Amino acid sequence: MKFFLIMLAVMFLMRYLMPYIIRFLLKTFVQKQMRKAQEYAAFQGQPHAQQAYKQQYSQQSRSQSSADGGKVKVAYVPDEKRTPKDFPGGEYVEYEEVK
Repeated sequence: MKFFLIMLAVMFLMRYLMPYIIRFLLKTFVQKQMRKAQEYAAFQGQPHAQQAYKQQYSQQSRSQSSADGGKVKVAYVPDEKRTPKDFPGGEYVEYEEVK
């Protein structure tokens, strides 16, 4: 009987405490990774990489929205559909279907 009470208490604690523990561990892990990424950016010579990216993105979006006026701008136009002239065709390999 004592065993079942202890198991019930452990299960109860795990059921209600584990979400908080997991959130705490996940939060500390994400913060640690963010610090590492910021240190890496600083090491690469970009100490304010996130701020620079946000400023650049906001400037681009403002300039595009005011200059385009609803027009669509295509930055890449693919070449004509390429025929397989470069590819000689390869070799034929016979196979036998196994059932």
